[in-house]
Amino acid sequence: MPYSIDLSHPADRRRLGAWAKYRNIDLNIDHPEKSVVVVLSNAANFGKWINKCEGKIVLDLVDGYLGEEPSFTKDFLRNCLRSLNGTSSFRWITYTRHLKYACKQADAIVVASQEQLQTISHLNNNISIIPDIHFEIESAIKELKVTNQIKRGQNQKKSILWEGFGYTLKNLKSIAVPLDKFLYETKTVLYLVTNVSFPRWGGFIGKIATQDLVNSWFPKSSKQVQIIPWSIENLISYSKESNFAIIPIDLTDKFAVLKSENKLLSMWRLGIVTFFSPIPSYSRVALNSGLGDLCISENQWEEAFFLADSEGFDFERLRKLAWQHLESEFSFESLIEKWDSVIKKMVPNE
Repeated sequence: MPYSIDLSHPADRRRLGAWAKYRNIDLNIDHPEKSVVVVLSNAANFGKWINKCEGKIVLDLVDGYLGEEPSFTKDFLRNCLRSLNGTSSFRWITYTRHLKYACKQADAIVVASQEQLQTISHLNNNISIIPDIHFEIESAIKELKVTNQIKRGQNQKKSILWEGFGYTLKNLKSIAVPLDKFLYETKTVLYLVTNVSFPRWGGFIGKIATQDLVNSWFPKSSKQVQIIPWSIENLISYSKESNFAIIPIDLTDKFAVLKSENKLLSMWRLGIVTFFSPIPSYSRVALNSGLGDLCISENQWEEAFFLADSEGFDFERLRKLAWQHLESEFSFESLIEKWDSVIKKMVPNE
């Protein structure tokens, strides 16, 4: 069960959908319960499909819900919202109970990071780690031919990139004060490639205007913050215009802290030097890649901004280190083979 019927959701394009496209395999979206192997994303009602499906069940869990340890109230309300949108059932009381049941019943589980595996290792003995596959980024770069149109760092105005769904914008608030100061004092532009508006609760209730958040968080520099509607074309174009990217994480948010390295890897695929918060997955990748200097603690963001703005900052060396790590540890071929292994183990006589 995918996040979107037409497989247009980023999580569909970058996970099982990417594997299927690479292997030229048609996914059974219409009647998945008849398939030999059924891969359930977090958009599925796990309990419903586990009882309904005839074949082997694989859970594709890309978020660390079970490591968050939410309060009963938050857990209960989360399950209520998910029950209303069809991705859980009221009978579970809390979403954690639903997830634990699914993990125990599944024939296999795929997660996106080592840290996420550790939070559920006691619930299942067949867990694989497979980060996102960012075919779409390299394919779109080639199709748009933007690489030679814009020379990075030669644009007329200095600019920073942030990219993500609207509901992750809250992480920007954690560094809003030093970022607001830097933008204002250096006349730098901040590109937010994101949703112009997004639901307030549960992904479908209420509405938040991104511009309202910008006006609140960046009182000095709000006019220097540009909201760019998300599309793969816009992401690529504005990444080429930007001097560097940022991925701040609110370190008090346990759910956000358990995020995988997927977003960081996508920034590296775009070829942009990226500063990021020291959540466990990012810190691990930073250590292994030799890019620890780009892993920024809470009180170092202002220093990092001005350092990147200084003469002599070696962007090219950092880009090369990131690309070398991508190719050695996260090559497309190796990620496809990981999905091959998961699926083949579920197919009889394979």
